[in-house]
Amino acid sequence: MLVQNRIARTGRLLPGGCLVIAAAILTGGAWASESLRVTIDKNHVLRTDRPVETIIVGNPHIADVSAQSNQLMFVLGRTTGETNILGFDKEGNVVFDKDVIVVPHTTRTVTLHRGALTETFACAPRCESEMHPGDDPEKFGLISGQSSTHTGMASGAAAAGKAE
Repeated sequence: MLVQNRIARTGRLLPGGCLVIAAAILTGGAWASESLRVTIDKNHVLRTDRPVETIIVGNPHIADVSAQSNQLMFVLGRTTGETNILGFDKEGNVVFDKDVIVVPHTTRTVTLHRGALTETFACAPRCESEMHPGDDPEKFGLISGQSSTHTGMASGAAAAGKAE
């Protein structure tokens, strides 16, 4: 039985694939006193010796968890900030209580500040605008729209290729 079918996040059932953070926390007793440091938009593989039945994520906008099983999970950093994750066994005993710190990319990223507005660039090797929470809403919306259009075009081309 997959953990994701029984794991709760802030009072509601998690959709399939939302148990990532639990895995990082469940890798053993040594994790109990350490914070988990996660980078935005990156997954971290986590394993546990004890099965976990229920996981609660303090703020799922900051980090999320996806489970492959009740002992193998992935933690995904969504946006910078701090939250915590709790894991419980079948009997309701605490398996872990983990602080999670989500940090921004530290390499190949440039943030331009113009008064109260910011814009983020990914520079590898050429600098291009990148969507980042907190950036200028106008630029964020423009990049988001272009990204959605590009994804739609790629999906359409892939679907057309399969039909041939």
